[in-house]
Amino acid sequence: MPHLDQRRAELLRRRLTGEDFATLARELDYADAAEAAADFAQALAETEPLETAARQASDRLALDELHHAVWDTATAGNLDAIATALAISDVRSRRLGLDAPARLEAAGPAVDLAAVTAAELDELLTLAEEPLI
Repeated sequence: MPHLDQRRAELLRRRLTGEDFATLARELDYADAAEAAADFAQALAETEPLETAARQASDRLALDELHHAVWDTATAGNLDAIATALAISDVRSRRLGLDAPARLEAAGPAVDLAAVTAAELDELLTLAEEPLI
C-alpha cells in the first residue's frame, strides 16, 4: 500500500482526471467509494488552495456524475428525474458562467465626453430619471 500522502496525491490526481470513486476506492485500498470521497474532500480542504481550474474540474466531474446518474430515468420520462437533471444543468450553467448577462454595447456613434455641454448633460440626467414605462 502506498504511503498515505502518496495515496492521497494519487487520489486527487486521478479524481481530477475523471475517475469515479468506486474505482479509486478499489485500486487505492479504501474501504469503499464513500471513504474515498471523504478523503478526497478532506484532501481538498487541507491542500493549499488549488488552482481555480482544478477546483472547477472537480466540481464539473461531480455534476457530470450526478447528471449521468439520473439521465436514463429522465429520458424515460420520469418527471422527478427530469426536474433533477434540469436542476443539475442549471447549477452547471451558473458555475461555468453560462448564464451571465450579455454585454451590451452602445449602438450609436461614440460620444466625445469633453464636448458635451452642461445643457446636454442636464437633459440626459432628466431622461435617466424618468420612468421607462
